[in-house]
Amino acid sequence: MLDTVILHIPREKVFEIGNLGGIQQWDLHSSTSAYKKYVKNPPRGLEDGIYRPKLTGMIKKVGGGVSSFLRIEFSVAKMLFGNNFQEVVEADFQAVVDRLAERLLEAGILIKKPDIINAIAHGVHPSKNIILSDSYTASLVAKELSKINLNKKFDLTKTTFKNDGQSLQGYTISHSVVFYDKIADLAKTKKRAIDKDQSPQQLSLFAAIKKESRSLEVLRFEVRICRKQKLDAVLRKLGFQKDATFKDIFKKDVCQKIVRFYWDMLVKGENLFLFGLSEKPQPQLKTILAKENGIKPKEAVFLIGLDSLCKDDGGIRGLRNILERHTKQRNWYRFSDSIKRLNRLQDKRAVYSWVRQIESAIDRFEPIRSIAGLSAP
Repeated sequence: MLDTVILHIPREKVFEIGNLGGIQQWDLHSSTSAYKKYVKNPPRGLEDGIYRPKLTGMIKKVGGGVSSFLRIEFSVAKMLFGNNFQEVVEADFQAVVDRLAERLLEAGILIKKPDIINAIAHGVHPSKNIILSDSYTASLVAKELSKINLNKKFDLTKTTFKNDGQSLQGYTISHSVVFYDKIADLAKTKKRAIDKDQSPQQLSLFAAIKKESRSLEVLRFEVRICRKQKLDAVLRKLGFQKDATFKDIFKKDVCQKIVRFYWDMLVKGENLFLFGLSEKPQPQLKTILAKENGIKPKEAVFLIGLDSLCKDDGGIRGLRNILERHTKQRNWYRFSDSIKRLNRLQDKRAVYSWVRQIESAIDRFEPIRSIAGLSAP
């Protein structure tokens, strides 16, 4: 449901209670004429098996005054379970608040629980771990999804496809999307893992999963919104109020709609045809001529060729890179209109089953709560 969350607590609601148990004091991380940034680190890393939030103290000049607040960033699943393979539900909210308050107290910081509950969310990572069946692997699905031209979606400025095809990421400074092989990622080092904040429990989870269900394949789909302005814009678009609090964002309905929104925009809205069950060219030609009233045969033949090129290994991005070496960039938009046409023609039911599995998982949004007895549905 919800993984990472970023909360801002005003300075007046944060109480320092001293240097308990050897916890370090605030260290100056960076400083300019406009702000000062402090961090507070635990005395040990994560070697003791305790997951701790990242704490940042900010002092900013705003207009003629000064704004100071505590930034708290943490994974709610890791806070509760020690890993984010297991997924939280709404009923876990109070337990997460209690655990966070406890970890803050250990760091020498007292924040009243109502102030944690009503803290404004400045970033959220709604996510879903999707169990795949029909012999599909998470890396294969990530590779297929790489055919989407992510660079041109949501102003995503950088796309990576790495770890031997086990992950696909598209991101900007304000938000990002990532698809990756969750089980394979559990066994990777911090340098190579998509989840950079691996806990000891999470690292040991890989062996336990392989023992319980050796053939289990889990695709993780995660939306990472890390700027409040972007979060507010997405919430408003989905019919929710801006300035969401921790309590507001810790809702199945909110997280599910955000995940669905990004899936629809990335795949269903314009790119579903990439994953359609392929017809042979001549039956496909008959289908297009029958569905598109008034289309000229030459146009229909062009669409069949375009469909084949987009579905090739390089996907839409690869096709665009080839064409833009030989024609002006603005001419690509003519091809783009035809790609949208292909998507309109696609029968939403005639797609590979992994697409339907992802959509079904998003529609149900049921949590994975333990590894015991896990198997493909």
